[in-house]
Amino acid sequence: MAELTVIFKKLYEDRVLGTIDDDQFQMLSQEYASEQLELKAQIGSLNETISQAKSKTADTARFISLAKKYTVLTELTQEVLHTFVSRIEVHERTIDSFGKEHQDIDIYFTHIGSVK
Repeated sequence: MAELTVIFKKLYEDRVLGTIDDDQFQMLSQEYASEQLELKAQIGSLNETISQAKSKTADTARFISLAKKYTVLTELTQEVLHTFVSRIEVHERTIDSFGKEHQDIDIYFTHIGSVK
């Protein structure tokens, strides 16, 4: 974006000094304006990706912090379950082409999401 700003200034100076004509100025300024819009969109998208990554990192850190409290578990208590699991989804039982039954269960852990 900074480079484009410098280019726009130089382009404007070239137009004022008569180095380029109006048609060239219009064509080049439209191309650079289009490139600038694309870069703004990319910057927005990259900022969103960075934000999501930071959030995921923070959530993982919270999960690890909670896990350190329970280094040795001898039984699954209600407190432990509520600390680590946000929800459990039990799907319908299916039968594959070999006649074998399957049932998917999705466990959604607090702060880190689903594990299948």
